[in-house]
Amino acid sequence: MERVLKQFKEGLLEQLFQEQAIKIDLQNKFLLKGGIESPMFFDSGVLESSPNRSSIYSTFILTLNYAYANTDAIVGVASGGISWASSLAHSQLKPLLRAHAFPKDYGLFNQIDGEIPFDGAKVLVIDDVITSGNSALKVVEALWKGKNGKHAEIVAFASIFDWDFPAVNRKFASAGVQKMHVVSFKDVVEFGQARGYLSADTAKTLRQFYKAQN
Repeated sequence: MERVLKQFKEGLLEQLFQEQAIKIDLQNKFLLKGGIESPMFFDSGVLESSPNRSSIYSTFILTLNYAYANTDAIVGVASGGISWASSLAHSQLKPLLRAHAFPKDYGLFNQIDGEIPFDGAKVLVIDDVITSGNSALKVVEALWKGKNGKHAEIVAFASIFDWDFPAVNRKFASAGVQKMHVVSFKDVVEFGQARGYLSADTAKTLRQFYKAQN
């Protein structure tokens, strides 16, 4: 199974470059969440609109089904994580909830849409990208606080892509939340250079950027 997952991951990395979900601009940097200026940007919307969407989502579902099959519900973080969470929830026949970094300012003012199945339910939280981790941890706090007297136990916080910054990893570790991803920034740089999508100089610049985020 590990070999299959590796092959699927490599196939996904290939698609990230083929679909131009990986954007590189060494001169005009991209502004990421948390105010980080980056020479690279991950465009998850490209994957959702791709004709190859089914194979991309299959990789995501296979990876998370293998790692986290024993959950009571799936939580998608609005808005980027909802489509990914929906696909996984349907594959597992599990309830799907939506969570927001902050309560809505209209309607029922919910921060969690949908019902936690029961008090202490084990949930897997999903977003498309983890960058600064600030929004992610606000969602975590909301699920711990719960809704209608029911609190959630978070199995893990998963993403399709993770910048995997050490400072952010420390935030999750301090909160006691397991974080996992399908592909990371390091995966993209290593694969891109090995397959000729990134020049040695570009890869070096990207690694220097990553090192500066420690």
